[in-house]
Parts: sequence; C-alpha cells; structure tokens
Amino acid sequence: MKNKVLLICLSLLISLGVSAQKYTIYIDDFNSEIKIPNKVLSTIRNVVLDGIQQTNRVNIIDAVSVGANLNLSPLEDARRFRADYLLRGNIVSREATDDGSSHPRYHSRENSFKEKFKLQLDLIRTSDGTTIGTRIYEETGSSSGKDASQFAALEHSLLGMSYEMRNFIENYFKVYGSILKLAGDNGKKAKTVYINLGYDDPIKEGQRFDVMEDGMIDGNYMEDKVGEVRIDKIMGPKISLCKVNKGGEDILRIINEGKITLRLVSRKAKLFDD
Repeated sequence: MKNKVLLICLSLLISLGVSAQKYTIYIDDFNSEIKIPNKVLSTIRNVVLDGIQQTNRVNIIDAVSVGANLNLSPLEDARRFRADYLLRGNIVSREATDDGSSHPRYHSRENSFKEKFKLQLDLIRTSDGTTIGTRIYEETGSSSGKDASQFAALEHSLLGMSYEMRNFIENYFKVYGSILKLAGDNGKKAKTVYINLGYDDPIKEGQRFDVMEDGMIDGNYMEDKVGEVRIDKIMGPKISLCKVNKGGEDILRIINEGKITLRLVSRKAKLFDD
C-alpha cells in the first residue's frame, strides 16, 4: 500500500486558466509619464526582464529585441507574436537628487545621490484585452562617498526588484501538481516522493510546493495544507523526485489510505530560501 499511485490533477494556473504549457508574455518597451533618461528607463526594464526570466515560469518575447512595430499598439504587437499576455511597464514618477554632504572619513565634501521611482506593471490577457493584474512598485536607493554616482543610487534602488518580479509572476502563474508515488519513508513518515512535474513544466530544482489534502466529505468539499515538499531532482519530462520538508506523517498516512487527493501548489518566492 505504501507505493500506491495517486491520480492527481496537475496544471499551470494563470489566475483563471489551466494548462501544462508555459505561457508567453510579450514585454513592451516601457513608457514614462515624466521626462526620464533612456539609460534609466532601460536599466529598470532590464532588471524587470531578468527577474521574470529567472522564474522559469513563462516564455518571454522582448519587444526591444524582436523589434516592436511602432504602427501597432503594444496589445496588437503582442497578438502579432501570438503571445498569451502583454506586460506593460510605466514609470509613474521619479525623484533623482544630488545632495551635497560632508563625509568626515574622506576629509572633504562629497555628494550623496538618492534615487526614488514608482513603476506600474499591468498584466493584460491578449485574447480579450482584459487587465488581470496591476502592481505598483516604489523603489528607493542611495549612493554616497568618494565613488558615489546617480547611477549607483539607481542600481541600489533595484536590488530587490528580481525578488519583486518573482513574486509578481508566481502570483499569477502558479504551478499545480500531484504526488504520483511514495519514494521513501522510515515507517513513520514520508521522506521522499515522486511528483508528476518535470522538464516539460516551468519548474526548477529547489522549488517548493505546499501539499494540499482535498476531497469530498459527506458531500462537502474540503481543502487543507498538510505539508511541504522541495524538488530534489528533475528526472524526466513529467517526473521529479522531491524531499518532504514538512508533514511527512500526514503525507504517508494519506498515501496509504488512498482516499483523499494530495495536490501540490507552488509556493510564493522568499527572499532567502530555507
């Protein structure tokens, strides 16, 4: 009974849809409601782009790289490339200041640069033009001392942006999976399990999933978090080995009973993984 296979649904959820594929996002060239140097705009955009790429959740079409058609709207251009979603970026406001300040350790008057900007991101479904998500990020940074510069202050303001992008994408592009089979236990709790996510899915080694127990009890739907697993090794197109981080006793019990579904839900990003 320990190795009893559980048939569980796996899907990639994008707020309102389910699919095993990676969805494609067209990222526009970003606009600004204020006058802003091109270098600043492109730097912010590149960090956003890099943060999204690191999630491995979606395919990206970069409007700058592929050459946007200026005669089309960003939405029309996204449809031209058959992207599922359009991500529009807009710099709503920016404060860049250069405040003279004294730094005794350098025995001279040095400049202290500050950077503050507000970025709005809109995630738009291309099929009907519906905006399914909007986020506004306010980032600040500073640079002072002998080698201080405004660009260094901008770079400091962007230090957390990759993490912010992970949260943004993982909020709308959750991965759902299932436990296929028990891989190892110590008689009291599950230690390792196989799941039906692999190379074909938007996952990576080290990624964590909440394990949810769901099913029907006396005609009522129930769902409860019972544990957590972490991908240890991706072994094939649709199979990976996971270590059980939490809830090993409950996971083993449910697998042995084989009565209630164990469903995996990708967790939100953390700044530092445990």
